[in-house]
Amino acid sequence: MLTINNLYLKDAKPTDSPHLLLWDNPNGLEIQQILFNNNAQLISYRDNLLSRIKPQQKFLSFQDKLGQELEEIKKFSTDTTKPIVLLKDMDILITYLYSYPQSPLSLFWNNLANMRHLQSILWIILPTKLNPPTWNINRFQKVDH
Repeated sequence: MLTINNLYLKDAKPTDSPHLLLWDNPNGLEIQQILFNNNAQLISYRDNLLSRIKPQQKFLSFQDKLGQELEEIKKFSTDTTKPIVLLKDMDILITYLYSYPQSPLSLFWNNLANMRHLQSILWIILPTKLNPPTWNINRFQKVDH
């Protein structure tokens, strides 16, 4: 397991695919240290989602719009000037998908794992309980305090 002092996000391979940073209790200071050490940008999925919600929208219906959400995730790596993007708050989407009957969660994980051609290295912070069982062990890191 890694600590934040020896976590090098730029070493991710392949560089054009998403990677997972399994971390149960990240705090703002630790995240800021990782951002500084790795020349990375922090993006909040939650804040991005709130900015995309239209006032007349009554329901989010993620299960029907997975393609749009995956495109939005891919866009995070394009809309940055940094070589590394650290994405937080993705547990919102994944928890929603877990709770939905006939959840398309396995499709989401598969499509996220197969996402390619990202412009920046993308790391997604997730609690360890949300670790997808089918992902290659080389595509995630676990942070220990």
